[in-house]
Formats: sequence, structure tokens, C-alpha cells
Amino acid sequence: MRSKRLVVIDVSIAVLVASVVWCAQSVGAAEEPFDAARWPRLRDQVRLNDPGCVRGGMALALVRTDAMPRRTRAEVIARLGVPDEGAAETLRYGLGQCHWDWRHSALVVGFDSPGRADRVGVDRE
Repeated sequence: MRSKRLVVIDVSIAVLVASVVWCAQSVGAAEEPFDAARWPRLRDQVRLNDPGCVRGGMALALVRTDAMPRRTRAEVIARLGVPDEGAAETLRYGLGQCHWDWRHSALVVGFDSPGRADRVGVDRE
């Protein structure tokens, strides 16, 4: 009987820890349709000290709908504008504070060797 209780307690703790980790890593915004006119207008708001999750909902839509994969770097920039940070293999677009720990988040678009987008996701900065 005692060992069953310990198993139940262990499983409960594991579920609790997994839930906290999942919440900490997920974006704190509801998905919303990508709006090409609003996206660039919100860029300055993202840079405020406490902006909230300004473009996170639209970023989630871009990730879920596969709107970016296979696009060239020029096509991504034409759709999303000039990135906040960029290198040959990755572009980063600020989203605001979209994670529970108030860190800024970014939409990250990665490119393969031929120069086509092959990874799109949201990262904490």
C-alpha cells in the first residue's frame, strides 16, 4: 500500500514538473491570422521595456501554417520586412515578451545551404 502511494506521488510530481516546463517554453499568446499591414507597424512597440506579446499570435500562425518554408531569404524579407537580427543562415524578428519569464521572444527563420527557409519557430532571447 505504501509503495502504491509513493508511485502515485512520484507520477504526480513528474506530471507537475512536465506541465511547468511546457508552460515555460510555450508562447503566451493566442494564435491570430498574419496581418501583413500590422506586422511592420508593431515593430517599434516590440522594443518597448514592457511590450507584452505584441506579434506572438501572428508568429504562431506563420509557424503553424507553414507559410515560410521553402521561401528564399528575399521572399521572407519581402513578407516580414527587415529583420531585427540576421545572418546568412538565420533571420530574427522581435515579438515582444511572449514567455512567462518576461524575456523577449523572436520569430526565427532558418535557411538551408541552397538559401531556402527550412526552419521556422519562436525562441526566447
